[in-house]
Amino acid sequence: MCGIAGIQMIDGSPPLKAELDGLASALAHRGPDGQGQHIRDNLGMVQVRLAIIDLAGGDQPFYESEDKPGIALIANGEIYNYLELRESMKDSNFVTNSDCELPLHLYRQHGLDFVKHLRGMYTIAIDDSEQNQLVLARDPFGIKPLYYVESDRGFVFASEAQALIGVGFVKAEIVPEKRDELLQLQFTTGRQTPFVGIKRVLPGEVLVIKN
Repeated sequence: MCGIAGIQMIDGSPPLKAELDGLASALAHRGPDGQGQHIRDNLGMVQVRLAIIDLAGGDQPFYESEDKPGIALIANGEIYNYLELRESMKDSNFVTNSDCELPLHLYRQHGLDFVKHLRGMYTIAIDDSEQNQLVLARDPFGIKPLYYVESDRGFVFASEAQALIGVGFVKAEIVPEKRDELLQLQFTTGRQTPFVGIKRVLPGEVLVIKN
């Protein structure tokens, strides 16, 4: 279990370091083995890592190469077919042996269709500086969680809703209907969560955030 989060400011300013650190701190229990950050212009992303594959070399974010940092990726998940895919992508310049680096190279080859090649449980965030877009993806069964908030300050996402509340982009206000659904089913359905303003990326969904 790892954790990912990020902030994209609407006014073009860089995200505040204190807020990025706050997101990482709120998710620290998900990833005790490492922490990484990526900042480009008005976008900042953080990842906390529970090391399972490539213990020494799998720290995130992942970049295409040291001299070509056009795409940056952070992820929480396990890619079950990464060995088969890696074998079929011998021309790609893999920097690590991590299963979660592979989606970066798939994105370069297939664009937003990269998820069609993955088998596993995952949430993925990609900063594509060439297209100037943030891409969020969630596995088809929705095993790994990912939440987001759109506010007048910008767009913020995280593996846990409590991290979004803690960083101050949204208040802990309850949606009564979703509260009742949670009490009845022990889970909630659809995009809306029990908290006002906090939505979830749906299972199998790819979101693109631009401008």
